[in-house]
Amino acid sequence: MKARFLWLDMRATLGERKTLLSVGMMVYAVLVMPVLVAKPPPHVLSALETWFGTSDPFMLSLFIWTDLAMNKAICVLGVVLAGSLILRERETGVLQVLLSKPVSPASYYLARVLSACGVMALLYVGANLAVAPLIARSVPGFRAGVFFASMAVHLFAAFFTVCFSALMAVLIQRRSLAMLVSLLTLMTLVGMAFMGFYNPAWQGISLLNPITQGISVLGHVDDLGPAHVLGPIGILLGINAVVLALGALRVRQLEV
Repeated sequence: MKARFLWLDMRATLGERKTLLSVGMMVYAVLVMPVLVAKPPPHVLSALETWFGTSDPFMLSLFIWTDLAMNKAICVLGVVLAGSLILRERETGVLQVLLSKPVSPASYYLARVLSACGVMALLYVGANLAVAPLIARSVPGFRAGVFFASMAVHLFAAFFTVCFSALMAVLIQRRSLAMLVSLLTLMTLVGMAFMGFYNPAWQGISLLNPITQGISVLGHVDDLGPAHVLGPIGILLGINAVVLALGALRVRQLEV
């Protein structure tokens, strides 16, 4: 039953206008990528050379895709998919009907968040699969293994944006304010994600940032090993589990 509910909820979410607009945003990011790689902004080249000590075309493309495109996209998508979770159903009276069934508020909350994560995964993986051949065709020395390893780790940072936005929704309980706080907080985390690269003294504290964990593969392009992929994924799984648990705990206290 739970699996069927997740599937039905994902299907419903995929058909919503907000999701279709999100698809449009991802398509735009994919289509503009070859242009950015061909003519990268000067400040991007400068950052790459300063932070990573290289101007390698593949590294440049990975940096542009991860930071300029996907980091911003997952912030917006996380808020769009989960920023009003539970609140909209409560405002329309649907939540009261659903909770009259043999399901607890926490179970319903977890199911909705996991459903939103599923939609995020479809959009995120779809965009990466679409952009990979475009980058491979325009960038010499494209390394598919490194690209998809980076995608795999960053996907769990994308899940964090969903879990965090859902938590803010049930904590703040005002849809517009919750979405605003989520977006500003996530954008701040994105802005600080590379802090450890441009100032090594801050590397330790920057690892507390889930987005930093998500982009950590960029620091190991030339010596990438299983630990550089599985380690950050494990940390992000732990962070997401804690955020999910806090949201489930809070939703039990909400008045329907």
